[in-house]
Amino acid sequence: MKQLLVLLTIALSSLTFAAPAKSQHFLWKAEKDGQQVWLLGSVHMGRADFFPLPKEVEDAYKHAKTLAVEADITDSSAMLSMVDIAMLPASDTVGKHLSEAENAKLDKALQSVGLARPIADRMKPWLLALSLDALEMQRLGLASNEGIDLYFLRKAKAENKRVVELESLRSQLELFDTMPDSDTVAMLDATMDEINAGHFKAELDAMLDAWKAGDVTAMRRVIDEDSPDDPAIKRVNDKLFGERNRAMADKIAAMAGKTAPFVVIGAGHLASADNVLDLLRARGFKLTQY
Repeated sequence: MKQLLVLLTIALSSLTFAAPAKSQHFLWKAEKDGQQVWLLGSVHMGRADFFPLPKEVEDAYKHAKTLAVEADITDSSAMLSMVDIAMLPASDTVGKHLSEAENAKLDKALQSVGLARPIADRMKPWLLALSLDALEMQRLGLASNEGIDLYFLRKAKAENKRVVELESLRSQLELFDTMPDSDTVAMLDATMDEINAGHFKAELDAMLDAWKAGDVTAMRRVIDEDSPDDPAIKRVNDKLFGERNRAMADKIAAMAGKTAPFVVIGAGHLASADNVLDLLRARGFKLTQY
């Protein structure tokens, strides 16, 4: 159970990724009628050399009274209570959901990331896809405990700042759990293909380069190029980005105030189709990148 909880934590840390124009940061201020909110695009898994963060980012956080995140990933008790959502019943295995060819792909991918088949077999296809994704990032040098949102969560709690969840760990898991099995298997298959073909490092490097350069256009290009032209994957992406972006934009708009709250969300939500920046502009907000 403890090992499964660790994997669930790592997997949730990889839900999203992305980036901010040249010499700028992944930081925006949205303003409308005297109400304002800071938006920071986060890399959920990072490295120690990502820190210290730019002064503009730290100053925006310093003056905020509220930190808003997608989910409070420091709440291990909440995560433990949801492990069963992500696991298959004892009578089932992930291998039963896959074809013979897909099972062969899985064995190869598991060997690459160092995950034992008996552990993988307990996971629902979507959790296994997230776990493979995160474990491959970890193998390439990223760590969930160096993530940007985790950094600010720890900081806010140490300083007794108000912390608000835009979603929750449970809602994130339930989003995946309500997808058709065929779509989550397609998600797993696409992840296995990336790892087995050795494309993962180049795509990850391109994402991180875009994030460091504050280049939203480059990040959007990476996201688009990384998505197979498959109807099932398009449905998954609309769940992961479009649907969530629209809900988060509504909540962020409602949070705006004279003292700007500091909102940290996966940078992919600021660069994908139907991204939060465009959705706030459509609601009349003026956005300035810093």
